[in-house]
Amino acid sequence: MLRLRALRYSPQVRSLPRASGTLSYKHCPRRFSTEPQPQTRSKIWIATVSCGVLGAAALAYAGWDAYSNWRNLYPVEVRVDLKRGISAKNNGDLETSAYYKRKAWDTAKTLPLEVFKTEPYLKITGIAVDLAGELEEDGKPQEAFGLYSDALDLIRNASHEHLSGKERLRSVSLAVKLGQLAEPCGVPVEEEEKVLVFAVEEVLKLLLDNREDNSQPLDFLKLKLPSWLSKTDVGVPLQELGDFYGRAGKLEYAIPLYIQGISLLIPEDGTKHPPEDLCQGAQLMNNIAELLVRGNITPERRAQAETWAQKALSLLSSARKNTKEQISTCELALCAALFNAGMLREVSGRGDEERARSFFTAAFQQSSSFGVDEGVAAAKEAIERLNSKQP
Repeated sequence: MLRLRALRYSPQVRSLPRASGTLSYKHCPRRFSTEPQPQTRSKIWIATVSCGVLGAAALAYAGWDAYSNWRNLYPVEVRVDLKRGISAKNNGDLETSAYYKRKAWDTAKTLPLEVFKTEPYLKITGIAVDLAGELEEDGKPQEAFGLYSDALDLIRNASHEHLSGKERLRSVSLAVKLGQLAEPCGVPVEEEEKVLVFAVEEVLKLLLDNREDNSQPLDFLKLKLPSWLSKTDVGVPLQELGDFYGRAGKLEYAIPLYIQGISLLIPEDGTKHPPEDLCQGAQLMNNIAELLVRGNITPERRAQAETWAQKALSLLSSARKNTKEQISTCELALCAALFNAGMLREVSGRGDEERARSFFTAAFQQSSSFGVDEGVAAAKEAIERLNSKQP
């Protein structure tokens, strides 16, 4: 089965923070407390989407592309070094840029919050976010890790009643990014789980705190979000924690999280949903189908997986018909969904080799047209396997 992780991320940050001061980024073996279930003979392919543009909105929010706004965002003690750092970055001098931006970050942390006026934690951590993203681009992930960690700690250690919704959302985005990059940085899985659980719990608290009627339980199907909180902001933490439990083989935790994400993205309220939401929901359905056929495939679980896979294909077809431009989430999700449909046909035991071949061929063509090498290789291998079975 093909497992896709073409996520749409919150534009708040591009950071790798630490949930608390206890996380270490030294290399250590990663072992789940519950080992993953044995895989089926189906090949699992993980297509990871590069998110190099993640954090562009954080830059825009900080106003670093608009010099005229600086006086309203940062006090002079910080503004001078920031300007020097940005100027150096524009000239291609990353070392000098990092030097001045770190000075600005160190200074900002020592100043009274009042000098930043509104939402000070967004502005202060925005400096760390920009610098850490720059360090990542410069191949210095460990240095970036420390900055992201400090940024998250700064918000988490603040008085909760003094934080705005956007500042709390920044902490969610930081925690999510930590979870995404925990494995490459050698963070123990126990700590990865903690920070992802924090992200989910905090975003759910944000939803609870911003409801009009606090007497009713939280219902994702009837959720009304404030203007500063998007479905992606809520859905990504759910999916990341679901992915974590899926990798750990804890299906009883992963699948409910995916279903909650689907109900958030595609509520059955009769409204027209954006193509991006449909494709994201289809991706989650694809993830559920992949989980259901791990280990020994029972007829019941295979039938459930087929249902989810067909729903994913239907959503993707609808989304792609309603948009004039290609959306990467949709195109990548289709690569995996077509392959998975073929794989389910192949293992069904009903003599469906020709239908399987049709899906594999479509997956090959889709992956080829969108430049997904892993998908091309997986589909080609599957077609060759079917060909070898022919008399």
